Amino acid sequence: MTATPRECGLISTNAIQIATGFKDYRAIGTKMSEGRFASCSVADDLDSKGKLGLVIRIHEPSPLSPEGLKNTKATTGGRDLPGGLGPGFASRREDAGDQTVAFVYGWTSDYEHLLSIEVTEGAPGRDSLADAVEFFRQLKPLLLTASK
Repeated sequence: MTATPRECGLISTNAIQIATGFKDYRAIGTKMSEGRFASCSVADDLDSKGKLGLVIRIHEPSPLSPEGLKNTKATTGGRDLPGGLGPGFASRREDAGDQTVAFVYGWTSDYEHLLSIEVTEGAPGRDSLADAVEFFRQLKPLLLTASK
């Protein structure tokens, strides 16, 4: 039996292709100094100008204060994560290239660590916000590991 191909040590190739709509893509992962996961970026082209389709990051410390998270949630019309996944919220926003991005921000109870997941909308037949929430559900252990 072979293991499912994983990008950045986290996500299956199939899940990335479905959520982003990319047939070919480039995934680049980074680690923190202790060797723990820091980020994963997936672009639709193999050069540096590729359109981002998925970005996952652990922020230590969180770049947003509790007030900043509250304001971001309010200004983007964010909705609380489904039961058992919070604290956090999911929403949509426009990026610098006028692309709609579905995103999830989830944090530890002390607000010290933030897990952000962004999925650029555009994959045929997909709800990017639902995909971002599902990625968060699967990757929440990264957030809990970061807080230890």
